[in-house]
Amino acid sequence: MKPNTRILDYTALVQDGILTLDDVPQDISKEVTKWVRYLSGVTDNGMVKDDNTGTTPVPDTAPAVIDTSSLNLNVTKKAGE
Repeated sequence: MKPNTRILDYTALVQDGILTLDDVPQDISKEVTKWVRYLSGVTDNGMVKDDNTGTTPVPDTAPAVIDTSSLNLNVTKKAGE
């Protein structure tokens, strides 16, 4: 489900450190918490109970692997190395 503008506004304020999750109005606190966690990349939902039956996609946080074999690196060794 897409968040509405009110939820996005509070999410941005929490992410910027202007508000805490305790300052968010009770009627949208659950949704704001969900979006803050999603946008920050939290993948562990150990203590969070989600009433939705759908799954939320989790961003891939694996580091990129760079293939350096095709790079032309001019590395010279000193004598005796």
